[in-house]
Amino acid sequence: MTTHTANSLQPPLSSLRPPLSSLRSPVYSLKPTASSLQPLSRRAFTLIELLIVVAIIAILAAIAVPNFLEAQVRAKVSRARSDQRAIATGLEAYAVDRNHYPPNDGVYNVVPVEITTPVAYLTSSLLVDPFSDKERHPVYGELARFYTYTGIVSYEEFLSLGSQPGAKMPPVEAVDGAGFNPNALAKYGRWRLVSNGPDRRYSDPDYVFGSDPLDPNGVLLGSDVPYDATNGTQSKGNILRTQK
Repeated sequence: MTTHTANSLQPPLSSLRPPLSSLRSPVYSLKPTASSLQPLSRRAFTLIELLIVVAIIAILAAIAVPNFLEAQVRAKVSRARSDQRAIATGLEAYAVDRNHYPPNDGVYNVVPVEITTPVAYLTSSLLVDPFSDKERHPVYGELARFYTYTGIVSYEEFLSLGSQPGAKMPPVEAVDGAGFNPNALAKYGRWRLVSNGPDRRYSDPDYVFGSDPLDPNGVLLGSDVPYDATNGTQSKGNILRTQK
């Protein structure tokens, strides 16, 4: 009978050990590759690529900037017309209560304060014209920043105001009469509102004296030339609103 000892039942020690090759740490090669030895300049943008990008940006800017400026002008025109519509509503409400329109403020007329107090037909009469000059006017100062209001009077009313001590006399274009602004009442009614328009000028320097048959004396010097966006958003002319 064969007797097996404990040592004879155990497998050989060599069979339980993993091969030495599997226990070794992976070997990383420190030898530089061909790609890492390439000069840095070969991995950057070329001059032609940069020029192409700059050209594309310039083309996009040439398209976008004019469109932005056009949109800005159109927005200001819409604001001016909206302001004039609000002022006109206040003027008409004032006239319903008083049976006459607010008086002129003097030679350079702004929207009269009478439509804000004692009854607030408007919260403020000093609405800024978006097309007014940013710099202070050498003669009219801050008044040049606001919309121009002209209360139209007949020649007889003008003479009556002249006989009243302390009365604010209307400007030349507010008087319907020879030597002033003939047919002003027929053209405007009892009031006229003016925004300078995109050219930022109250009067047109290119206006030909006496070229308007309704203005033979040329006293308005082109301030009645209406702004028309169909001629281009930067075209000349004022944004006008009248009682008519």
